[in-house]
Amino acid sequence: MTTAIRPRERDTLIQALRAGVVPRAGQHLIQVGRLKEIEALLKDIERIADGGTAFRLVIGEYGSGKTFFLNLVRAIAMEKKLVATSADLNPDRRLHGPAARLAPSTRS
Repeated sequence: MTTAIRPRERDTLIQALRAGVVPRAGQHLIQVGRLKEIEALLKDIERIADGGTAFRLVIGEYGSGKTFFLNLVRAIAMEKKLVATSADLNPDRRLHGPAARLAPSTRS
C-alpha cells in the first residue's frame, strides 16, 4: 500500500530529517516499529475525547525517539480538536519550589 505525499509535506519532512530535528508534521509517513505504543495512546486519546482522563510518562534513552513519538501523538490529538501539552523533564529542572524552571509546551 502506498500513500500519496504532497510535495510540500515531503519537502518539510526531508528538510527536518536533514537538519536532524523531529518533523512538526508528517511523522505518520515515516514512523515504524511503535504499533503497540501508538495503539495504547490512541485509546487514551479516544477516552479523553469522550470526557475521560489519561496520564502517561514517556521515558527512554537519548535518541530513542521520544520526541518523535510524542509529536506524532500530539498531531493525532490535535486532529481530534484536543489540546496537547508536554514537558521536558531532566535532573536540572525542578517541578516545584522557588527554583522551578519547568516550561511546558501547550498547543491547540
